Amino acid sequence: MNTQKKTASGCPRAFTLIELLVVIAIIALLIGILLPALGAARQTARDMLCKSNMRQVAIATSVYAEDFRGKFPPILGGPWVIDPQNGDRNMVWYDVNRIGQYLPQEDYRNVSVQNLENQTIGGTVVRCPNHPQGARSYTMNYWAASAVDAQPNWSTGTFYSFKPGTNEDNSDTYQRGRAFDIATDRSSSLILFGEAWGVWGSELENEAGEDTWFTEGGIGHRGLPGERFGGGEGVTGFDVGNWYTRSDPPVDMNPELIDDIKSFIPYYRHPQRRSDYFELSGGANFAFVDGHVEKYDYKDLVNTSTGRSTYKVLWSLEDERVENRELGPEP
Repeated sequence: MNTQKKTASGCPRAFTLIELLVVIAIIALLIGILLPALGAARQTARDMLCKSNMRQVAIATSVYAEDFRGKFPPILGGPWVIDPQNGDRNMVWYDVNRIGQYLPQEDYRNVSVQNLENQTIGGTVVRCPNHPQGARSYTMNYWAASAVDAQPNWSTGTFYSFKPGTNEDNSDTYQRGRAFDIATDRSSSLILFGEAWGVWGSELENEAGEDTWFTEGGIGHRGLPGERFGGGEGVTGFDVGNWYTRSDPPVDMNPELIDDIKSFIPYYRHPQRRSDYFELSGGANFAFVDGHVEKYDYKDLVNTSTGRSTYKVLWSLEDERVENRELGPEP
């Protein structure tokens, strides 16, 4: 039976303008209700993927340490640092000859094949999905490195290195922390990997003709523990890589705001912001020596009234002693 209403002329009755507007308003209302929920779900999924990626990097680095007498990879750079495996320069955790033996490779563009430096890993599990144009989003805690501060040995034509915090010539780090390995105490509080700024642009562009961006070798090698998170005066003399020399810098960097970088940690990714990238608000993921990954907000890491670390997350086992020595007892 046909129940469609008809006009007096026998033609099917059309929708009125008011009825159409009501339907459109209902659809718009439903979209307004659903979009925030979809956005929150998308953000949660990205946060989970970031944590999963960091966990895989931490596990791979722990496997590396088990293969090398409990020692984590080095952070060694300089023209005199020659990798005995291939004769290329530098020996850093992210080299294909270091952690690249334990992790998949996707983005080879950090260093061109003509470069004398070691090829590095990028993409896949070393990338945070909330890092715009990112190819490597995480880097190792300086104090976890097995060797740093390479110096040439002119008599032998090789080089020698130091454990973190032991080089008297490095005023930034000397006695401002203590190196640790996989057998360390407080492994659930000590940073192994943190999110970091992508300050090194790729030497090769991607398929879209864009640069991809890679983190430096380590974080935490300047300032006091709280300052490394952005507390107090923050980090000074920040390593800016080569991004400020590029005609197309990464979207989370602005050459005019270089002095605004106060923290080794970028807090804009969790939740993701598309402006105010250097602001000390938001959160970041950390992978710890025991293998677990956890997100901390800036306010969880720094006592904002004193600028000191809260010591919930540690750079080294010496954090509290270092700050008390440099700043005096807490008021």
